[in-house]
Amino acid sequence: MPLLLIVSGMPASGKSTLGARLAHALSWPFVTKDEYKALLLGRLPELTRDVSGPLSFDVMWHVAGVTLAAGMDTVLESHFYHGVSEAHILTLAHTHGARVAQVFCHAPMNVLQARHDARVASGRRPGIDLPMEYATLPGHCCWTPLGLRDAPCLTVDTTGPDVLPDVLSWLKSPSVLTA
Repeated sequence: MPLLLIVSGMPASGKSTLGARLAHALSWPFVTKDEYKALLLGRLPELTRDVSGPLSFDVMWHVAGVTLAAGMDTVLESHFYHGVSEAHILTLAHTHGARVAQVFCHAPMNVLQARHDARVASGRRPGIDLPMEYATLPGHCCWTPLGLRDAPCLTVDTTGPDVLPDVLSWLKSPSVLTA
């Protein structure tokens, strides 16, 4: 049974960086919505946010399904939404006979805001990094881990020392191996 490793958290919480590092260290595919959104906007810059966001999620779900169908452990990363993303993840896992585990990345709100503001100012990812105020974001944003039934979950603070060794060790724990 392949493992579907969900890397969740708020935008700028360090989940893309950690997810990419995990995928590299484990030699697993890294499936991330922002890469697909960047490709879509690169080819079709006129796409509105109302179209590019859902479409990039659809591509992300599809690609994760392809890797899981091939029996590959997969790292799946995005800014998931409570009440919406759980059903997609659990259906994906059920359809492909995958186990699920979650790494939840977090940082204090002022750190998230500063990281995000720096991204927006860099202009590196137009159409992806848009100005926003974290204090006004709704509750369905990923302020807390997703509710993925009994899937093991590790919460990591991305403001401290490198968490990669701890996450790799946790992935070898009995709670994850038997998930």
